[in-house]
Amino acid sequence: MIRGDFTKNKLLIIISIIITILWMLIIYNFSETSSVDSNNSSKAIIRNIVEKFVHDEKEVSKLVIKINKPFRKCAHASVYFVLGLFVNSIILYFNKNIKICNLISIIFCYIYASFDEFHQTFIVGRTGQISDVLIDGFGAIMGCIIFNLLYKKVKDKKACN
Repeated sequence: MIRGDFTKNKLLIIISIIITILWMLIIYNFSETSSVDSNNSSKAIIRNIVEKFVHDEKEVSKLVIKINKPFRKCAHASVYFVLGLFVNSIILYFNKNIKICNLISIIFCYIYASFDEFHQTFIVGRTGQISDVLIDGFGAIMGCIIFNLLYKKVKDKKACN
């Protein structure tokens, strides 16, 4: 490897670490929000979407209530999906064995999710739930699977060239 590639890779890993830490701070910030504010934010997002398709206010209100919980659980999985992608890319820089990268990434994300849920027990109206840790972990696993597919595609493309 020539010196330019090493410097470029080093810069890339530093940027990846910074982005990952920023993402973790975003997750932490979501957890800092009171249950009322968090719930109202979710409902406002859902309402904005539902109102594009349904024009009866009574029906909109019913749908917002019905969709809110699944929407919030998908949000849990989504933020950890992204975290799983980010962490996997960092670990891969240090260890080229993709299975080890996946394992470390998933363990890291489960640990962070556990701390995040514990942190929520100190926020007004929030609770830490094991089910949310499992949902977060599922999101991270999905992130690792997508990362693997993309990594394999890039690796196969490089092998063909």
